[in-house]
Amino acid sequence: MDAPVLAARDAGVIARTAAAAWPRAKVVRNEPLAGDASARRYVRVRLDGAAPASAIAMLLPHGTPAAASEELTAGEVPTELPFVDLQRYLARHGVPVPEVYHADEESGVLLLEDLGDVALADAALRDDDRDALFAQAVDVLAQINALVREPDPRCVAFRNRYDRALIGRELDVVSSHGLAPDDADRAREPGADPELQAALARLGDRIAAQPTVLMHRDFHSWNLQVDAQRRVRVIDFQDALLGPALYDLASLCTDRDSDRFVDPTLEARLVARFGEALARRDGPRLEGERLDAHYFDAVAYRTLRVIGRFRFLAIEKGKDAYLRFLPRMARQTRRALEAGRDPELLRVLAARSALFA
Repeated sequence: MDAPVLAARDAGVIARTAAAAWPRAKVVRNEPLAGDASARRYVRVRLDGAAPASAIAMLLPHGTPAAASEELTAGEVPTELPFVDLQRYLARHGVPVPEVYHADEESGVLLLEDLGDVALADAALRDDDRDALFAQAVDVLAQINALVREPDPRCVAFRNRYDRALIGRELDVVSSHGLAPDDADRAREPGADPELQAALARLGDRIAAQPTVLMHRDFHSWNLQVDAQRRVRVIDFQDALLGPALYDLASLCTDRDSDRFVDPTLEARLVARFGEALARRDGPRLEGERLDAHYFDAVAYRTLRVIGRFRFLAIEKGKDAYLRFLPRMARQTRRALEAGRDPELLRVLAARSALFA
């Protein structure tokens, strides 16, 4: 894959933003970073002068409102960049998020603290302290989730909710794209399969009935950085909102190819640790069979949601790089439905896609 190339317009915007943040600093070099499934782009900015040695420039999509989320949520459209709003709230409560050096909302550029290049996923594969790093990640997650008890009406996260309507829209994508006949085929109508709709709706009802937490919404090992002090740091929190208690933990343990480093033994320890850490912080009290049932429902829901999202990107956007993860995600779905004792949904999925057979 060719290295990303930075357009002259973006280089100019970065230079102006850096000059506003540090008037005596000079941009020495811009290093575009590999992208992900979002439309946001990232550039490491090397600096000289009265500034940090480097910063990360987050570039928001051109031609879109700076404060708009890429996915629909309930509630009002925010007047401030959600990333900036959430960073201020989370930092105030001691969550290890990167510093925002400067935000130019009109140009859609944020200059952020450079946390390095080591994602938790990378560290988990090559370091001996995998278990300690994941334990730290679970503690940070419980810290975020328990903030549901400290709502701030000024913070956008508390004005949006991952509710049953949004869950239904996500499950519609599972039906229309995740279970479409072919990766390059047209999507099918979500309502064309009543039996599938009913089976997915039962899962959606259980997810919506989970206790509510402050949900990161994309808390996985590629959105957690391990900094030079071996601290787990949280990024990509701009879509945080109120939502189901076990969604984020399911994301952490079963995203993409995380089965390479989160085996069932570690997973069980992390689930138990999460329940204990959440209770210590006066969050929802979940333990034993209730905790496990909520967790495996969340794994089934989120893996199905990701399958739907990745095939949506392939069918509608021509982005097929993530299709390689689908078999692993489907294995997680099957495992979760077996553990959560939902053989009916598993039967319905297996009848419609070889992924689940």
